Amino acid sequence: MMDFQIPTQDQYAKAMMDLLPPGKAWPRDIDTNLYRLFYALAGEVRKMDEKALDLIAAAFPATATDFLDDWLEVFALPDKCTTWQSSDEDKRAQIVARLTWTGEASIKFLKEYCANLGYSVDIKEWGGAICGASRAGKQGCQTSDRLSEAVITINILTDKDPTFLQCELQAVLPYLPYHLFSQG
Repeated sequence: MMDFQIPTQDQYAKAMMDLLPPGKAWPRDIDTNLYRLFYALAGEVRKMDEKALDLIAAAFPATATDFLDDWLEVFALPDKCTTWQSSDEDKRAQIVARLTWTGEASIKFLKEYCANLGYSVDIKEWGGAICGASRAGKQGCQTSDRLSEAVITINILTDKDPTFLQCELQAVLPYLPYHLFSQG
């Protein structure tokens, strides 16, 4: 959550008193009934501001609490990768990963995507021929040319169960062949 300090109840009361016109009819001493009234009202205003700040954290997908079900609905989750019985941490991670998903398949992006899901990974790309650049006597990258395919290996560096990551990658990258290895 952002580092924002909510004013004290006394500061709210004094700010409210400052809105009154000057004069003897509006005493500003803290021992007056008028100040006590504003002090009581200021307590309620402060509570509302605290709740508003809490809503920011509760509504942001990475820290969602009250609105987690709403975020799940936006992304048609849970799906086969997470269920209603999955931890809130996995649900939030999946929402953030889907929210930041751009369809990119670079190694850097895939590492970030895995990190959003809570996995630290090492990815190595293994490629075949590059269309238009590889020449060995014939035109490459034909439909029958299996050498033009690429594959990646994903090595999970933490002990987290790879099942969730594997399911998520199959859902968002069905076209990308990969091998998944886990040190755990």
